[in-house]
Amino acid sequence: MTEASAMSMFAALLDRSFVQIRDSAADGRFFDREKVIQVADVWDNNTYPLFGVALCRPGWVRERRARAALRWMAELGSQRRAWMIEQAGAAGYGLEPLLGPPVPETVHHRDSLGRVWPGAVPVTEAVAASIADDYDLTRAKVRTVRVERAGRELSGYLALTARRRYASPPDQTDAVVQVMLDDVWDVRFDSGDGAGATLTTGADGVEVRIGAQGHLRAASAVVTFDDPSWHLSRRGRAADADTPNRSTTTRRPRERTRPKPRGAASDAAFVLHQAMLEIRSVRYAKLAGSAPLRELCHAFADAGDGILAAAAQPRSERDHAFRQLAEKWIGASPELARRIARWLPDGHWLHQLSRTGPHRPAAAGIPTQAQLTLAGYTAAHTLYGTPHDAAAVINLAAPDDDNGWTLQSLEFPRPTRLTLDAAAFTAPDTVSGTPDMSLILGSGALTVICHKLAPRHHDTEAP
Repeated sequence: MTEASAMSMFAALLDRSFVQIRDSAADGRFFDREKVIQVADVWDNNTYPLFGVALCRPGWVRERRARAALRWMAELGSQRRAWMIEQAGAAGYGLEPLLGPPVPETVHHRDSLGRVWPGAVPVTEAVAASIADDYDLTRAKVRTVRVERAGRELSGYLALTARRRYASPPDQTDAVVQVMLDDVWDVRFDSGDGAGATLTTGADGVEVRIGAQGHLRAASAVVTFDDPSWHLSRRGRAADADTPNRSTTTRRPRERTRPKPRGAASDAAFVLHQAMLEIRSVRYAKLAGSAPLRELCHAFADAGDGILAAAAQPRSERDHAFRQLAEKWIGASPELARRIARWLPDGHWLHQLSRTGPHRPAAAGIPTQAQLTLAGYTAAHTLYGTPHDAAAVINLAAPDDDNGWTLQSLEFPRPTRLTLDAAAFTAPDTVSGTPDMSLILGSGALTVICHKLAPRHHDTEAP
C-alpha cells in the first residue's frame, strides 16, 4: 500500500467511483444498476466537501479536514465503510487506519416521535416464521416484482401487500412486505397468478412461492416492511425493547462545519454533482437506457486528480483552473451541458457552454435481437388515496454499431399480463412485439401484453 495524504485518498475515491460506474455499464448484457446507484449515491453529500477540503490552507489544516471528511463519509454504515476501504485499496492506499473504529449500528431506528421503524434483516427460518405471525401471506397480493442483472448474477425485489394479523389503527393503509433477493437462480412469474405467497428457507437458500405456480429462488434475501403500524406488530414490539433512543443513535450534524468551495470551484462542484445525479437517475429502471453513463465516465476520468491540480494553483490562478476543469467536463458531455443549462440563469458562464444541437436519438422501436437485463411489473394499486395503473418496465441489451451491447428501456402501460422465466436472462434471443403494446422474447420466456389505451379527449376553451 502507498503512504499518502488523506486528501489524496479522498480524491482517489472519486476516481475509483467513475471506474466502477464505467465497468458496470461497459457491457449492457451485464449492467449492474444497483452498483451504479450505490456508487453515485456516495457523492450526494460528499462532492462539495471534496472541493472545499482541497482548497484548505495550510496543508496541515487540509489534511486534518480531509481525515474528518473521510470519517464522516464512512459513518453512514458498514457497507459504505467497506466500500471506501476496498476502493482505496484498489487505488493502492491503506485507508482503514484513518477511519478509526466503526460506528456501532442498530438494525432498526426511531422517528421523531420515538416510534420504532423496521430496518432490513436477513431472512432466516425464525424471521420467516415471525413474518407469518404478523402478516397473512396466504392472502397476500403481488404489488411489485422485479428481477434484474447484477453483473454476472441476478437480483430480485418483491413487494407483497398483506393483511395484518395484529391489532392496528384503522388508517386504511396497506402493509407491504418487501423482500430483496441476492443471487437469484430460478424465476417463474405470471401476473395473472399473483395472489397468495409463502416464504421459506432451506439448504438451497430462500424461496418465495407466489400464487399456484410462481416462485423466486435465491441464495439469500433480506426483508423489511413498509408499514406505518409496524411498531405495534409482534416483531415491532420486540424491536422496541432492543432499539436505543433516537438521541443516542442520531449522528452529530458535523457537515455544517465542513469547508465549502466558492467561486469557480463551487461552479465546478455543481457540475460534478449534477453529473452524479444524472448517473443516479438509473434508480428509475425506465431511465436506465437513456442515462449517458459511458459519456459521463469518459468526461470525468481522473476528475479527482484534476480537482487536486486546480486547487494546488496559486490563489490568483485558482478560479481560472477550476473554470477550465468545468469547461472540459461539460465539453465532453453534451447531455450534461443541457442538464446544467436548465438550472442556471441565462447570464451564468456555465449556461453559455450548453450545447444547442440535437439530443441523442432515441432507440428506434423494439430491437429484433436482445438479451433481457431487467423485468419489472407493478400491479394496479392505490397509494395514499391515489389510484395507479399497472405498469411494466423492460430493459434489454441490444447490439450496437460498435460491436457492443447498449441498454434500451421500454415501458408498457396497463399490462394485462406479464410472464417471466429465468431462461430470459441467459442469452440473447429474438424479440418481437409492438411498442407500448406487447413484447415476446424468444419462445416466450418473457411476454408482456397490454391494454390498448383509449385516446384522451382534451376540452378547449372558447376564445
